[in-house]
Amino acid sequence: MSDKNAEKIGAVCFWTGLMIELLIVVVEKSAYTNPLESQLFRLTFLLFCIKIALTKYSKGEWLAILLTGAILFVSYLVNERDEAVRVVAFVAACKGMDVRKVMKAVFWTTLAGCVALMALSVTGIYGAVSVTADYGRGGMETRYTLGMGHPNALHSMLWLVVVLAVYCDADRMKWYHYAAFLVLDIVLYTFTKSNTGVIVWAFFLAAAFAMRYSKTCRENRTAYLFGAAVVLGCIVFSMMGSHIENTYETPDSLMHKFDKLLNGRYQSCYAVEAARLENWKLFASPENTEYFDAGFVKLFYWYGIIPGMLYIGMNFYLLYQGYKKKDAVMLVMIVSFSIYNLMEAHFISEYLLRNYLLVLMGYYWYQPFVDKYRFEGYFWQVRGLLGKA
Repeated sequence: MSDKNAEKIGAVCFWTGLMIELLIVVVEKSAYTNPLESQLFRLTFLLFCIKIALTKYSKGEWLAILLTGAILFVSYLVNERDEAVRVVAFVAACKGMDVRKVMKAVFWTTLAGCVALMALSVTGIYGAVSVTADYGRGGMETRYTLGMGHPNALHSMLWLVVVLAVYCDADRMKWYHYAAFLVLDIVLYTFTKSNTGVIVWAFFLAAAFAMRYSKTCRENRTAYLFGAAVVLGCIVFSMMGSHIENTYETPDSLMHKFDKLLNGRYQSCYAVEAARLENWKLFASPENTEYFDAGFVKLFYWYGIIPGMLYIGMNFYLLYQGYKKKDAVMLVMIVSFSIYNLMEAHFISEYLLRNYLLVLMGYYWYQPFVDKYRFEGYFWQVRGLLGKA
């Protein structure tokens, strides 16, 4: 088989796997229970492995793939969660793919999926328009879900569509686009009452706007160092929330006050004994299957310390690459996702394409191995696509 044919077949496998993963995420947000979900996960893993087999890697790149793959394979053997290995396959398979095209495909497919779910619900064909329940604010309330099962899910999915839109088209966006997205955020809040959604959405827009219109913010390393400090602060806060005992019943304690603002999220995860910091293991136990909202705690609870540190390390590596390339939108994405992880665990799941940072990891992981002159030539072709905001 010629190199050209191998490249084409690999690309077809990658795009097919990507589309299937995206559709799995959309279906999961609906009221439908997908009976073929595990089989589809195996299929996409196979497709990404074929893409890897048909892609040229340097010795250093193969070493990185095999080393990371081995660590996360051990994780899979211990905790029986195969998504850790699937992440390695997906990230490695991203080599050679146009990151702009991939992110645009993710944007359009996610947007189409959200619109379809909302249309099906409001027309009465499938899915609930609203749900009446006790949302922890003192009584029963009716909030809108528009086919996505929960008001927080509705707000977060539309926020993520906005994140993708800003990332893909930051160069062409004007101030009134940011204003329109902010108005949409506020209007949506009247239907969902999602405090998490409205705050993180507004923060993302404000930070992206500042980076877009302030060259000082965009190119000064202080902004990137501050972003790294925020990410680190979110992680440390999560560790504290999973460790400090008995403070949740003490109204005057600082953690109690913070956790009250977060609707008791950390008290809930602390109630799960294996989720407490002192009980974290290098690789998590297969019995760790509880769901709760604190994202970083869930990362270590589900997968263990070693896989958790690998993921966090890649976040800081992306911040470093963002500084090198002056990719301001990526910086804002990483910080926003970390803040969101304080309150929700949307990105920590078996669904790979819930977390768009994996696509960026897929582009940046192999850059240190690329020959300097080849990289410079390629970079100048896509420099405007990676955050020249």
